[in-house]
Amino acid sequence: MQLAHPAFLLLGLPIAFFVGLALRRSLVGMESPQRRATLAVRTLLFLCLLLALAGLRWRRDSDALGVLFLVDASASISPEAAAQARHFVEQSVKSRGGSDAVGILGFAARTRVWQPSSESSSLPATWPETPDADRHATDFTRALDFASAVFPAQSFKRAVLLTDGNDTSGRAEEAAARLAAGDAELYTVPLRNPDRPEVFVGLLQAPRNVKNGQPFDLRANIESNTATRSRVNLYQDNLLVGGRDVALQPGRNEIVFANLTVGGGFSTLEVEVVADQDTLLENNRAQVSVTSGGEPRVLLVDGDETRALPLANALRAGKIAVETRGISGLPRALEDLQRFDLFLLSDVSALNLNREQMELYRAWVQDFGGGFVMIGGDNSFGVGGYYRTPVEQMLPVRMEHDDRQDTPTVALLVTLDRSGSMSAPVQGQTKISLADQGAALALGVLQPKDQFCLTAVDTKVNLIVPLGRVTSRTAVEQKILGITASGGGIYIYTALADAFQRMRDANAKIKHVILFSDAADAEEKFAGEMADGAQSGGSAIDLVGQMLQAKITTSVVALGFERDKDVNFLRLLAERGNGRFYLTNDALNLPQIFTTETMKVAQSSLVEEPFLAKPVGRSPILAGLNWTQVPLLLGYNSTKLKPTADLLLATEIGEPLLATWRYGLGQSAAFTSDAKSRWAGGWMGWAGFGKFWTQLVRGLMRPGDASNFQVHLGEGDGTVTLEMEAARPDGSFRNDLVIAATATAPDGTSISRPAKAVAPGRYVAEFPTPTADGTTLFAMSAPGFLERPYVLGYTKPFAREFLKTSTDEEALRSLARIGHGKFDPKPEEIFARPAAKTSQWIDLSGPLLAAALLLLPLDIYLRRREWKPTTTG
Repeated sequence: MQLAHPAFLLLGLPIAFFVGLALRRSLVGMESPQRRATLAVRTLLFLCLLLALAGLRWRRDSDALGVLFLVDASASISPEAAAQARHFVEQSVKSRGGSDAVGILGFAARTRVWQPSSESSSLPATWPETPDADRHATDFTRALDFASAVFPAQSFKRAVLLTDGNDTSGRAEEAAARLAAGDAELYTVPLRNPDRPEVFVGLLQAPRNVKNGQPFDLRANIESNTATRSRVNLYQDNLLVGGRDVALQPGRNEIVFANLTVGGGFSTLEVEVVADQDTLLENNRAQVSVTSGGEPRVLLVDGDETRALPLANALRAGKIAVETRGISGLPRALEDLQRFDLFLLSDVSALNLNREQMELYRAWVQDFGGGFVMIGGDNSFGVGGYYRTPVEQMLPVRMEHDDRQDTPTVALLVTLDRSGSMSAPVQGQTKISLADQGAALALGVLQPKDQFCLTAVDTKVNLIVPLGRVTSRTAVEQKILGITASGGGIYIYTALADAFQRMRDANAKIKHVILFSDAADAEEKFAGEMADGAQSGGSAIDLVGQMLQAKITTSVVALGFERDKDVNFLRLLAERGNGRFYLTNDALNLPQIFTTETMKVAQSSLVEEPFLAKPVGRSPILAGLNWTQVPLLLGYNSTKLKPTADLLLATEIGEPLLATWRYGLGQSAAFTSDAKSRWAGGWMGWAGFGKFWTQLVRGLMRPGDASNFQVHLGEGDGTVTLEMEAARPDGSFRNDLVIAATATAPDGTSISRPAKAVAPGRYVAEFPTPTADGTTLFAMSAPGFLERPYVLGYTKPFAREFLKTSTDEEALRSLARIGHGKFDPKPEEIFARPAAKTSQWIDLSGPLLAAALLLLPLDIYLRRREWKPTTTG
């Protein structure tokens, strides 16, 4: 017997005192036998409560086993090996004792309970499927620690690990020691995959940093368990640059690609092996990243690549390396942008970019010190759809503009499809909510003198905002954002007929309708059209023609795909309405489409009239140019300067022509006219054209790398370590630097860590090992020391799960020895009785509390029963 909490026994003395005192002062007259009986029952009741609080328990010896089978379910386990594990468990359970408990855990990257511990001998017909995302790792550490936490109580604990022995956690022996310290045994059962040919790319060796133009070698270790023919290919930045036929021999085969060079500041190299005899494809590729301190490079993307050649040639004449691309070449990955020092975006609509790309450009400037210039045109700035986007966020100008009296008044009516299909979710929002945002942004683009109207249509028209000037924009925007989807499809004819009636007599120079519809669910193309095809009036096509005669134009925004059944009808509707047709399958583009269309209609952000550029700020960008002889520019995009930006050139009425500012670690600029023949034809013949653009580009691009700052990247147990060395030009250590390191994953997410000083001139920053596929970029910045962030690339290798193909029996022997168990036991040995019995403690608190509850009514009965007085003869 034992007390778990003996200190509670100290309550016995005060309890005995109060019990006796209560009996002695009781007002109820009790006979002597009644008093004695009551005292005995009450004393016993409080004694049961006291012992229950003290945790009275009874120990008995037991040889009952609690066995947990830990079954490897990772990708390296073949179906044949999985069948071996199932057969072993089934045979082992047949020899269990009646009081033994059995549980089954499945593990790979994570551990899951396949069968809770119980004294039942039955097994599930099939074991649960392990998610593919978990199968690319084999974490012995998690599995063993999980088993330690879920062993059945009051039994002798035994874990049985069924696996090929290829642990990817690297800490299995520590976990086995913890298991043994918890009085558990560890048995290891090797699972053997059938002999199959396997070839994979092992270690890639290349310098992480090279000087500009410096040749280097890439060494690739190709591992094979069989002699086979293969083709080994080399890719640089996703382009095939080399390859060779190799006769692989069993073991390690070293392939050397010699005299490679890196073009640009950053490059990703990938080695691929294609073998005649191979089983797994997941391990046939590996990547490594190389950073070069190359010559400054500029990326110029224009909506019409051929029209960008004059600017590109002017920069090349200024000894700047330029790569020109069309819209299809817009960067989609950080490693692509990282090859350049400045990005010129010329006359490209935001509708050609998704939100992730725009956020990528913003982060590249802010965190990696890139330079960015937006050049104007009829597809740029506000009219290009950049209003309230990440690109606008990093520019020194806002797409809003001062109200101009010379622009015509606008009456804009937006009619939204609120049919049932608009309730579909899109990245945490709905289609209708994104359309609501677009309508609200369209309202924000209009000037106070303009009129606005909004209707929401399903089978009938719902008036949300009556036609008129909007004085309280915030309240109206909230009303718009509250529109939700209803049911049915959108009745096109009904929507347009209502719009025609409302807009016919509007007092405005420009009258325009924007119709938003599902491209696969546009109903009622004819007046009164019913589900059976019956018609009772004219067509919607004819109606927009009548509206055009009344000087009301119509544009259509369709959500769907080119193959959808109503696309041709909606396109024709916009054509007959003398408007524009927009088709997108991504609802996230709707806000940009609405603002683009509204700015084109309002004609207030595009100014096409001759003007002279006026220098208003001092900057090396403007130095050495004769601004009194500069030719006229013929147009620009109207914008508004942000408060902390630097205005260098202005129009004759003071609006921004060239503005710059620092954004994070980089710089950005807005040149609101163009660099092509439409507006800048005179400038292209000006002697200062090339010098101006060369000085602008050189002033904004990232400076060169610092030769006195070196970084070494190391990989540890679940971590990537950046070891930095900083020195002065004379070679002495540079101490007390404030260094910030940022890791940016391929999907654009980033985390930052401050670097810690660990020795004179040495700093360290640690990050969790990146798990995303692709290249993660690490950028280090040190204000006052580094002129630009120092960047390194890290590419996640393929899962270590695929590095070994044979059973690691030596590792399993070691784990069994550390865990005081057996290696490769027979099934009947799993439930063999332990050499020493285990102590089983039985908690008596429950029975004692039950006894106290039973004594309570007896105590009440004894006190209330009438006792006859005792007489003597």
